[in-house]
Amino acid sequence: MASILILNTALERACALVWRDTGHVARHAPEARQSAQTILQLARETLDEAGLKRADAVAVVAGPGSFTGTRIGVAAAQGLCAAWNAPAVPLSTLALTAAAAQRRHDADAYLVGLKSRADELYFGCYLRAGNGMELHGAEQAGALADLRMDSVEAQDLLAVGDGWPDAGSIENHFGIRLESEPVTAAVEDIDLVTMARALWERGNSVGADLLRPNYVNEAPQYREQPGSG
Repeated sequence: MASILILNTALERACALVWRDTGHVARHAPEARQSAQTILQLARETLDEAGLKRADAVAVVAGPGSFTGTRIGVAAAQGLCAAWNAPAVPLSTLALTAAAAQRRHDADAYLVGLKSRADELYFGCYLRAGNGMELHGAEQAGALADLRMDSVEAQDLLAVGDGWPDAGSIENHFGIRLESEPVTAAVEDIDLVTMARALWERGNSVGADLLRPNYVNEAPQYREQPGSG
């Protein structure tokens, strides 16, 4: 029976999940910002509950996001993949946020903007594609004035994330019309499981030696991220 271990240390609370055909189990750090102390313990607890000694693949939230948290998760995934001779499946925080928004809000396009440093943000535009989504253009990082977006032929545009200013500023910069003020969408276990499974089944994996944090403006960047699959 196929299995995926999923590690998330890029967001505020670290968590580990194991997906199998029968469902998934999850463990979350009791407090925020405890990634280094807890992620391997959480991974072991989920594997034990699932009755496994190892997984067939390791998915990890590779960023963009917390610099330290992202590096911790990627390093843990690299070690486990090397030990198990298993593939790694990198997940984009921006794509996960778009998937979380899609579960809550019906739209044709999701403009995800997450806080970066100072007045900058991480940005990615995701378009509805069947039951999932696809990245439109490239993930970027910078101030709003520096961001670029290819023309979008969509009726309903939604800005998502904690990095955006007001809707008017977004509309003026991109020359678009939004459905509402920006909304937030917290990534949940279902988003991690759904995306990790979809990517792995599509063969979007890398070896442990090629797995790197996704800093958006530095190679390598993990661009192709489906939504609900």
